[in-house]
Amino acid sequence: MLNRPAAPHLTADQKARFEEDGFLVIKGALDAPAVAHFTRLIDELDARERAAEQTPPDEFVQIRNAIHKEHGLLELLDWPGAFPLVAELMGPAITLSTSHSMVRPPQPADTPENYKRIGWHRDGCAEVLPIHGTYPWIYTKIGYFLSDLSKPNGGNLRVIPGSHLKTTCPPTLAGAIDPVGAVTVLTEPGDAVIFQQRLWHAVGPNTSPLTRKNIYMGYCWRWVKPLDFLVPDPALLAQATPIQRQLLGEYSSEMAFWLPKPNEVPLREWLKAHQEAALQPA
Repeated sequence: MLNRPAAPHLTADQKARFEEDGFLVIKGALDAPAVAHFTRLIDELDARERAAEQTPPDEFVQIRNAIHKEHGLLELLDWPGAFPLVAELMGPAITLSTSHSMVRPPQPADTPENYKRIGWHRDGCAEVLPIHGTYPWIYTKIGYFLSDLSKPNGGNLRVIPGSHLKTTCPPTLAGAIDPVGAVTVLTEPGDAVIFQQRLWHAVGPNTSPLTRKNIYMGYCWRWVKPLDFLVPDPALLAQATPIQRQLLGEYSSEMAFWLPKPNEVPLREWLKAHQEAALQPA
């Protein structure tokens, strides 16, 4: 059993940063044993995928719907080191939208600095139209980074703070590698990055000696259809807590997603108590 940390409370500064920048970095969301545990699960999942698809060991592999392919990731679904912040940002009526792992081996040292394995993009449905000058906020991801990305050029996440409030990606000036305002996110093993799907982001080359490993958990509101699965695996539901079952999309009535009954959103009572605890004097 992993040591589940105390659930953090969203600070006023974090809320303001998320609204203004579109992302947050959470230091130490996973401790060292948790990093080792989830790294092992990702390695095993990656090995199975490479064997099934006959993918060479030096190729980048992304596995969608990872939680249904590796049930050991269930514990990460509501991991207290970062998930409570998403619940406070989005409210209790949320569900899992996506889970995907990424294993990015080193690339040749002469890979151009402007190389992008995944170019600048927003996440989510391409059919969503802008409203009042920006795109709607549909879901939020937590990226748990398992390898050392404390230096650039390790396949780091790159983001453009504030770009979630724009309909187009900022321009790239002549001779520049990235668009105006882009920053490289530096993370240590166990750090998490929380960001909105409409934030413009990309991944640069990995010319370090290390393989970049991470997993994303994405959460949408209950009335938005999940991205990479239709129905939850009954075997996974059988292992889950009531809150995890909510996040996996369990329901018991026809109107559960728009007008859920109290028992269909157990996260609501937990979140209420969590937020009330933040108001108590130390």
